[in-house]
Amino acid sequence: MTASSPNSVFHQQFLQLIEDANPDGKIWIVTDNLSSHTSLSTRTWLEDHPRINHAFIPVGACRLNLQEG
Repeated sequence: MTASSPNSVFHQQFLQLIEDANPDGKIWIVTDNLSSHTSLSTRTWLEDHPRINHAFIPVGACRLNLQEG
């Protein structure tokens, strides 16, 4: 899925699609620390969806981000 704009609304819609497709168990999302991934609205959204856990790639470890290659 590609968003026309990398903003919090599209990121939350993406997370909702993942949650809907995986109805059971915990879900781990590994992302970089883009502002849409760490915004107040996304953090609030995640509080309402406790099954989804965010793990962030450390700052300065872009080699771990497969999109950077």
